[in-house]
Amino acid sequence: MFKKLLFLLCFVYGVNAQDSLRYSIDLNRLENDRLRVEVKLPPGIKEFCFPKMVPGTYAIYHFGRYVSNLQAFDASGKVISVVRKDTNTFSFKNASSLSYEVDDTWDSPEIKGTYIFEPAGTNFQADTLFALNTHALLGYAKGYEQLPVSLQLKTPPRLIPSSSLIAKDGKYVASSYQKLTDAPILVAAADTVHLHLANTDILIAVYSPSHKIKASEIATQLKPLLRAQLNYLGGRFPVNNYAFLLVMSAHLKNGSYGALEHAQSSFYYLPEDSISVMGPIIRDVSAHEFFHIQTPLNLHSDEIGHFDFQNPQMSKHLWLYEGLTEYAAQHMQLQGGLISLPAFLERMTEKYRSSNFSYDNTIPFTKMSKGVLAKYKEEYGNVYQKGALIGLCLDLYLRSETEGRYGTQQLIRDLSARFGPEKSFADQALFDLILETTQVKGVEKFLRKYVSGNEELPLASLLVKVGCELRSTDDKKDKIAFLSAMKHELKEMKNPSPSQLQLRQAWIHH
Repeated sequence: MFKKLLFLLCFVYGVNAQDSLRYSIDLNRLENDRLRVEVKLPPGIKEFCFPKMVPGTYAIYHFGRYVSNLQAFDASGKVISVVRKDTNTFSFKNASSLSYEVDDTWDSPEIKGTYIFEPAGTNFQADTLFALNTHALLGYAKGYEQLPVSLQLKTPPRLIPSSSLIAKDGKYVASSYQKLTDAPILVAAADTVHLHLANTDILIAVYSPSHKIKASEIATQLKPLLRAQLNYLGGRFPVNNYAFLLVMSAHLKNGSYGALEHAQSSFYYLPEDSISVMGPIIRDVSAHEFFHIQTPLNLHSDEIGHFDFQNPQMSKHLWLYEGLTEYAAQHMQLQGGLISLPAFLERMTEKYRSSNFSYDNTIPFTKMSKGVLAKYKEEYGNVYQKGALIGLCLDLYLRSETEGRYGTQQLIRDLSARFGPEKSFADQALFDLILETTQVKGVEKFLRKYVSGNEELPLASLLVKVGCELRSTDDKKDKIAFLSAMKHELKEMKNPSPSQLQLRQAWIHH
């Protein structure tokens, strides 16, 4: 115990050692809508890079285009030569420190390129708001991504920083660049509420410039949801603390209201309105984002566990990370009594119709996932539509093969227990791992047929097993597939059999 404690103390308080990267930012020094970042480097660094892409966004952003006036200094403080190799990469020799300026992404229309989704970007408003997704501020030393890092953040008076990372005297410490940048920081005169559920401290921080919505009101909306999620996860959350960071705004610039998940937090950029309007929206979005504490935090492939910020490699399994997460967010609400079975089926109907109307379902889902940054980027939205339906079908398949005893809820628990935050699985091995974990003969063939293959999901035949159906709302058959899909809906059967009802009960309640 003493050795472990001593190691921990050395890590937390020893990040100033020369084998670490030490960043510092003074938010009081905002000039021309830019912040200055100072970096202390360990010896041997030759390249300093900014992310081309970050986890969870599935888009190429080139954050280096917001960086200007980067200077390198040797140990004596003398300026040394820097070569900008490309948008995101700077090279130098024998530098001991760096200094550079960064524009915010929300309010820099003069900087050309792909518009950055607000929950993944930055906003600098002196004395009011600093939305800090630090991957848009901080670069990393190429080849040294696993070094410990620290960020010393000086904030204006009356503005309070909120994050899942706990600071001591303004210093945030993390074991690596990826861990630091996976924890956004909201600096504002934010309204906050602290909750404690089971083993987890939960922070809700809300910046509402017109004070139309309060953190306490959002907490009231989230409490039943969080309790249902706690039960769904087996009575214990896989994290000890979590932060909901919300910026409410009346100034939408690019149609990009939404949220971005992180391992122990989620960042929201939403319309500023009353709780009566925004409550259901916040609850539904949070249901999905919060479930990412399971995937990919505790269950991920090498592509995510060792994310390459310069040359990102996509996993084949967006159906798992986003699709099954979206299904679980809906199924959890059904299981927890927050929505009825008809309401759940109505939501699945919307996904069925949207998937068939807006996307190309002839593309194998694993193929789409691998090519989501380029060839199939327009298909990404289908992860929330067909991806959720894959989750529903897999759950019903597992339930039907185990007399209701085993489903996706238990599958994710078992896989998470086997791997956890620090251990990745091989992308190509996932289907065999699912077979090994579930012991359900044929499940890997099911996945290869409907997930890595392009056969139509067996939604109708699986729904029947729980006394539901995929039925047409029109007697006239339409030869055009997407038009036919628009005339179908998921509904309860009128007279389900006792065996169908028994499996339904197991599916909903266990």
